Amino acid sequence: MVKIGDFAKIGRVSVKALRYYADIGLLSPVHIDSSSGYRYYSAAQLPVLNRILVYKNLGFSLDQTRSLLEDDSSPERLRELLERRQSDLARKLEAEQAQLTEVESRIRQIEREGRMPRYEVLLKDDPARQVVSIRRTLPSYEALDPLLREISAQLPKSDIEGFGAVWHQCLFTGHEIDCEGLIFLKAGARAPGAFHVDHWAAQTVASVVHQDTDSDPFPDVYTAVLKSADSAGLEILWPMRELYYPAGNSALNVTEIQFPVQKINAA
Repeated sequence: MVKIGDFAKIGRVSVKALRYYADIGLLSPVHIDSSSGYRYYSAAQLPVLNRILVYKNLGFSLDQTRSLLEDDSSPERLRELLERRQSDLARKLEAEQAQLTEVESRIRQIEREGRMPRYEVLLKDDPARQVVSIRRTLPSYEALDPLLREISAQLPKSDIEGFGAVWHQCLFTGHEIDCEGLIFLKAGARAPGAFHVDHWAAQTVASVVHQDTDSDPFPDVYTAVLKSADSAGLEILWPMRELYYPAGNSALNVTEIQFPVQKINAA
C-alpha cells in the first residue's frame, strides 16, 4: 500500500482529485488509518485510475464514468456513450465552424470597408407567441400606429406584452403597403370576441435592432442582413417582421427588424 500523496504522483493526478473521487464513491482508498486518518491505495488500483482519466479525456461525466466502471463487461454500453459523445463533439465543431466563418466574414468586411458595420445582424431562434392582429392595406407606413392603437384599445392593458407587425408587402416590393398589426399577449390571456388569438410562429431569424433616430434605416439594414445570410449559407424568407420596444423614459422607440431565414439547401 502507498500513501495518497505517493499514489497521486504515480497516477499523475492531484491529491484533491483523489479525495473527491473517494467522496463520490468513484475510487476509494483500500485503507484509512483510524488514528492518523492517512489514506492508503494499492498499486492494483492504478488501472482503475487510468480508466477514470481516459474517460475524463474523452469528455465523459463522472456519473457516466461510474456507470462504465460498474458495468465493466459491457462493450455495448461503452459504444453507446462513445457514439453519444461523438454526436456532441460533432455539434460543437459545427457551431465553432459557424463562428469561425462569421469571424472571417467580419475581418473581410473591415478590410473592405475600413469600418465597423453600422448594423449588427444576430441569427437567433425567435419563439412562438400568442397574438391578436388586424391586416390592412395602409396608405402610409405611419398608419401602423393608429392600427396598433385600434387593436390595443380593445384589450386589457394587463394582457398586452408587446407590439409588432408583419409587412406582407412594402412599397419597395409593390405599389401598396400590406401590413398586419400585432399585439403580443401574455401567457394565459384571452382576447375579446372581436379577435381571434393566433400564433406568431417560431422561426430562425436574422435580427437587427435600431432606434427611431435612424432615418430610413431599411436599405442599410437589408444590405447587412443579405451579407450575413450569404456568409452563413442562408436564404431570406418573407414576409419581414418587426417588434417594437419602448426606450425607457425616452420618447424614442427601439425597433427589431426580423427576416426569417433558412438553409439554402433546406427542403
